[in-house]
Amino acid sequence: MIDVKKAGARGDGRTDDTAAIERALQQAEQLKETVYFPTGVYIVNPARTLSIGENTSILGTGKSSVIKAASNGFGWEMIRILGSNLSINNISLDGNNRVNRVLVIGNGCSNITIANSWVANATHSTDSNSPYYTGVVSGIVIYGDTSDILISKTEVSNVTAINMSDGTLIARGIFVTITWGSQERIGKNIKISGCYIHHISPADDGDGIYYEDPAIDDNQGEDTGSIISNNRFAYCCKRAIKIYAHGIKIQGNQIDNPFLNNNYYQATKKGTLAPDMFSAISIFGNNTVITNNIISGIGSFYAAIEVGISEVIENLVIQGNNISMGDRSNIAGTTAIRLGDVRGFQLLHNNISNGERGVWTWLDADEGLIQNNSIVVRKGTGIDLTTYLSGHVVKNITCIGNNITAGKEKILIPINISIQ
Repeated sequence: MIDVKKAGARGDGRTDDTAAIERALQQAEQLKETVYFPTGVYIVNPARTLSIGENTSILGTGKSSVIKAASNGFGWEMIRILGSNLSINNISLDGNNRVNRVLVIGNGCSNITIANSWVANATHSTDSNSPYYTGVVSGIVIYGDTSDILISKTEVSNVTAINMSDGTLIARGIFVTITWGSQERIGKNIKISGCYIHHISPADDGDGIYYEDPAIDDNQGEDTGSIISNNRFAYCCKRAIKIYAHGIKIQGNQIDNPFLNNNYYQATKKGTLAPDMFSAISIFGNNTVITNNIISGIGSFYAAIEVGISEVIENLVIQGNNISMGDRSNIAGTTAIRLGDVRGFQLLHNNISNGERGVWTWLDADEGLIQNNSIVVRKGTGIDLTTYLSGHVVKNITCIGNNITAGKEKILIPINISIQ
């Protein structure tokens, strides 16, 4: 291993160690070696991105090994991975609120592992003349043409947008996307597992994980074969997970909604009360499986699981999830599972409590099975298969074996469909 202290880094929390770390990283790429960070705080220049090349490993001693952006200056990315066959393990990466993105996996990378680490503190520059004043802020970004990436047992936190981009404030804990304006294809076989993602803000557009495939806009989206599993989410101000890509499994996650009438917009609606959380999981892609997630907290969700709006979402399974909203929260207008335009869906064995509606197909729904769900909505409707919008149709829906306790209708149906 290459010890960065032997390469000249001080790790004393005061000295600029950028040059010494760069030398160690360059040497490691040439020798296919591991760069070792003993306990210490290694200060780096935020305006001078550290590049990690192929066949390199980064290893620390745990949270006491810290790479930290200096308090002076500002930058776009603190660390960028530029090659394949690479791992980062057991280290803390602290953007110190002096970078827009803490860790970036560049386009074309493959066989990357980020494990047992901490990634924190990304935001915008406060200098309105800075190129870093706007843009999406993120803890970890994964660009396109990437594959076989594992992010496991890693904590991502304190990612805060303070300046508007595209008319809102955009923050992502982990952001899977493509380089803007490029011909890259979305990353595939990406697994995010066992992570703790929290304090991603504000309510305007702060999401824990956002998986975005712009090719969907041109009907060119591909199944990603990716998995988001067994993660914990808290204080993700808008959503825990947003999926705008095909072929993703979301399973075994624990999503906590800790807000109760205290989550406020910070941009154009600044000072206006937002939903406690807009959604736990939002889906805008085909071939999605959502299973065995626990969605709960003291607050309510506008839609705990939200599916589709303007495009038809096909082949969806929502099964075995526990969804609840806080007993003291405002449930007016809230839904546990809210389906927009969907075709070919199954809602099976979910446990739902509170909310104004348990399940609602509010746009076009076709070829659906709603079976063996337990729904308790003491002030609302269990399953609502009606829409308030003209020109939209619900058809070919089978409801069977559901156990429903409701303050209003157990099942509300339009006149043109039948149920079992």
